[in-house]
Amino acid sequence: MTTFRRVLAEKRALLVPLLVALLVNVALYAIVLYPLSKKVAGGEQEAGAATAALNAARRDFAAARATVTGKEQADEELQKFYLDVLPADIRGARRITFLRIEQLAQQSGLRLERETSDPKPQRESRLVKFMYRASLSGEYRSIRRFIHTLETAPEFLVLENVDLSQGEAEDRALNVEVEIATYYRAGDDGS
Repeated sequence: MTTFRRVLAEKRALLVPLLVALLVNVALYAIVLYPLSKKVAGGEQEAGAATAALNAARRDFAAARATVTGKEQADEELQKFYLDVLPADIRGARRITFLRIEQLAQQSGLRLERETSDPKPQRESRLVKFMYRASLSGEYRSIRRFIHTLETAPEFLVLENVDLSQGEAEDRALNVEVEIATYYRAGDDGS
C-alpha cells in the first residue's frame, strides 16, 4: 500500500467531511457568490454611468442657467443702449448729426458745403436708420482729424462711406463726401 492510500484509509473520517465541505463551498460559490459578484459589478457600472449622467446634467443645467443669465444681461444692456446711447427720436438724431458734424468740421478746419439727410425704417425692426450726407473740403490732415474725431465721438455715429476727390487744379483742397448713419427707435406714431 502506498503512503497516500494508507493516509486516505486511516483519515477517511476526517477527509470525507472536508471534501464534502469543499464541494459545498464550490457549489455555493458557483450558484450564489459568483452571480452576486456579477450583479455587484454591474451595479457599480450602473452607478458610475448614473454619476456621469448626473454630472453631465449638472453641466447642462449650469450652461442653461448661464445662457438665461447671459440673455437677461444682454437684454438689459440692449435696453441701456437704446435708452442711453441711441438718440430718442428723429430730433435727437438730427441734433447729433447736423450740429455735431458742423462742430467737428469747424474744429478740424474743414468747410461744410452741402448736407442732406433722410430717415429709413429698417425691415423687421423698430429702429430707423438716419443717414446724413455731407460734402466737406480742406486739407488731407484736416480730413484725417475729422474722421478720427468722428469715430471716437461719444455719440453713436457710424461712418459708412467716404469718397475723397481732388479739388480744381489751382485749389489744393481735397473734397470729401461722407455718409454718416445713426439709429433711433421708431415711436408709436411711426416717426
